[in-house]
Amino acid sequence: MYKLVVIDLDNTLLNNEHKISEKNKEIVQKVRSKGLEVIIATGRMYISAKPFLKDLSLENSAIVYNGAMVKDVETDKTIYHKPINKKYAKEIIKDVKEEGLHINLYQDDKLYVDKDNKYTKRYEEISGIKAEKVDDLSELKLVAPTKLLIIEDNPELHSYYQKYLDDKYGDVITVTESKKYFIEIGSKGVNKGKTLQKLIKGKDINRNEIIAIGDSYNDIEMLSYAGTGIAMENAPEEIKKKADLVAPHNEEDGVALILDKIIMN
Repeated sequence: MYKLVVIDLDNTLLNNEHKISEKNKEIVQKVRSKGLEVIIATGRMYISAKPFLKDLSLENSAIVYNGAMVKDVETDKTIYHKPINKKYAKEIIKDVKEEGLHINLYQDDKLYVDKDNKYTKRYEEISGIKAEKVDDLSELKLVAPTKLLIIEDNPELHSYYQKYLDDKYGDVITVTESKKYFIEIGSKGVNKGKTLQKLIKGKDINRNEIIAIGDSYNDIEMLSYAGTGIAMENAPEEIKKKADLVAPHNEEDGVALILDKIIMN
């Protein structure tokens, strides 16, 4: 018997236009009506995820920033936060800037950039959030950023820099990928799976009673931790091989179809 369903947003619950289909909205409500809890777990900022949470009438906890933060949706209160150490964040920013890469910085649920370029515009379009431009991210009054994100379209450079960051800073950060052009950087040990584990501590839920659905490398730990890990058809082959089940494509209401099959039937 399942008690909890954890769902990623982009390329999972959302279609390629970054919207939730009516079928996917309906299944979330049907699943909840059966007594199951539904939690969103996303790499997005909380402010970027919130419109979707409201659209789904969810007022419980939400896992955001790839697990670096948990928010209470009803009150906007931060339940859990594990940011990147300020010293290391500054080092990484300077290093990345010397390589000529585009980097986003997230602090206090705000997005900061120091270049207003095609990458900034693309991210704003995807996230629905307007970036705040500063002269130098490394000189920004840093407290401790929740996340850093590099955007690199070239697949070879993307792989190179992901490995470079992991090799050089792997003792203090976690490096993952949410989209083929996003390199996601969080504090060491941060991932959706570990945060999900923290979130259910004290609740009458064990991992075998959890369904998790996702599509990318930042979902691996969550899919592995859940009793039933489901990858989307549009996920990379490596993710699908690690999953227990594969749902139809995100453009075909895959979340609705798989949950209808598992829970409603």
